[in-house]
Amino acid sequence: MSDAYTDALQVALRYVSFKPRTVAEVRRRVGRDFEQPAVEQALDSLKRYGYLDDAEFAAQWRNSRDRRKPRGASLIRRELRGKGVAELAIDDALVGLDEFDAAYRAAQRRAQRMLSDGSTSYTNFHRKMWDYLQRRGFPSGITRDTVRRLWAEHASTV
Repeated sequence: MSDAYTDALQVALRYVSFKPRTVAEVRRRVGRDFEQPAVEQALDSLKRYGYLDDAEFAAQWRNSRDRRKPRGASLIRRELRGKGVAELAIDDALVGLDEFDAAYRAAQRRAQRMLSDGSTSYTNFHRKMWDYLQRRGFPSGITRDTVRRLWAEHASTV
């Protein structure tokens, strides 16, 4: 083993030890300091020992987003592309994503705050919730249905 490979591997291991990373992220980081052959050897070693797996990374990213800050498939796809994940791994990770449920969970708390004082009009509520859900990557149809559902729930409690 060459010294360059060993050093590149050490840098790569340190980089992935803080949080999960994609192959592209590690390649970029390690490639700043080392020649391509040493970088590729280090990446191969990390893949072989299970430290790098873009498909697993994509699945974890999707689950984390869905749990903590629900997003639409289009925004999750854009985030994963930005991290260098291949389209096939992204497609696999997004299988089964319930965007209707995610949109509802994303908007529910915000809607409660907006509607708690009783002075919010439907027009104002619709505009603000629409913008909120669109920024989180939800398609128009899901956004429309979610806004209507939240307003209907609010109207039934008043």
